Amino acid sequence: MAELKRYITSDELKAHNKKGDLWISIQGKVYDVSEWANHHPGGELPLMNLGGQDATDAFVAYHPGVTWQFLDKFFNGFYLKDYSVSEVSKDYRKLVYEFSKMGLFEKKGHGVFITIFAQFLSGNCLAGVSIGWWKRNHNAHHIACNSLDYDPDLQHMPFFAVSSKLFSSITSCFYDRKMDFDSAARFLVSYQHCTFYPVMCFARINLFTQSFLLLLSKKRVPHKGLEILCLLVFWIWFPLLVSRLPNWGERVMFVVASFVVTGIQHVQFCLNHFSTSVYTGPPKGNNWFEKQTSGSLDIECSSWMDWFHGGLQFQTEHHLFPRLPRCQLRTVSPFVKELCKKHDLPYNVASFWEANAMTIRTLKVAALQARDFTKPVPRNLLWEAVNTHG
Repeated sequence: MAELKRYITSDELKAHNKKGDLWISIQGKVYDVSEWANHHPGGELPLMNLGGQDATDAFVAYHPGVTWQFLDKFFNGFYLKDYSVSEVSKDYRKLVYEFSKMGLFEKKGHGVFITIFAQFLSGNCLAGVSIGWWKRNHNAHHIACNSLDYDPDLQHMPFFAVSSKLFSSITSCFYDRKMDFDSAARFLVSYQHCTFYPVMCFARINLFTQSFLLLLSKKRVPHKGLEILCLLVFWIWFPLLVSRLPNWGERVMFVVASFVVTGIQHVQFCLNHFSTSVYTGPPKGNNWFEKQTSGSLDIECSSWMDWFHGGLQFQTEHHLFPRLPRCQLRTVSPFVKELCKKHDLPYNVASFWEANAMTIRTLKVAALQARDFTKPVPRNLLWEAVNTHG
């Protein structure tokens, strides 16, 4: 006699959305990932952010290969009673399946050990940025694309605010702290459209800082000891290289120039998301395609300029298919455009110069809103001095 299936509703599933009690649904089957969250290669944040809901599309996006065969050991015996799939999600999953059949997700010649070694070498040793921090930050950004309180890539207070919603001093669910919009933040945000490019020139300092803050914290980071060791390699060879220059003037110029050059990449990161749609609250698992397309901006360019953008010009494609090698992003772009057109969804694209203008406009709008004195915050002497009239 066949065993009767046990069902729970979406509302009942929502109750299991916290650490130690974490369930998700994938294609109508419910899985208990409470323990697995501590060992998940992508970190616990993606599972925590999608806990208590259907996460099929996110799972499909991040696991287009053989990972499906490992799901059964987490199956808790329940099925989702009111499980349904939108037409957009159906087409999106078909697209992932077709790309997988075409072999587009394959990374030939990339062994696990070689990949890890290359990551530590290029990230920690050569750039001074923790690859563990980058993965944690990047995965959270992808799962909660353009959520003001869940996406760390939009949490740049007190320097930048892309929306006046940040003026309410909302809490960052990534950093576990309140993003205070105080008098100092109001002053800085009020001129953010003017300070954007100068700050980007030195944005690399933030990456250095965040790398050490994570590695020196109690948070679980795979290969933490090796990460710290590789960061120390950077902080040995880079200062040593700078010290070999003949005088302090040239040393300062060299360091500043190295920061400014990498600042171009930081600008590109901002162009891809600052001017697109934002929201508050946790990400939803049942609107993956819609949120990724509405929150991302592609940069229109010829194929001979791909070297300059490094794949970031296909940000929408990258967000929809995060495991897709960069060399395939241009290949899949027409399919994404067609799917967006079919379902009347935005496919945001602009030239590099237009994207810069859009970003500055977004920052300027928020800057002018920050100067609204009908919404007072505690002032400081600097704000008073700059904004006193008469």
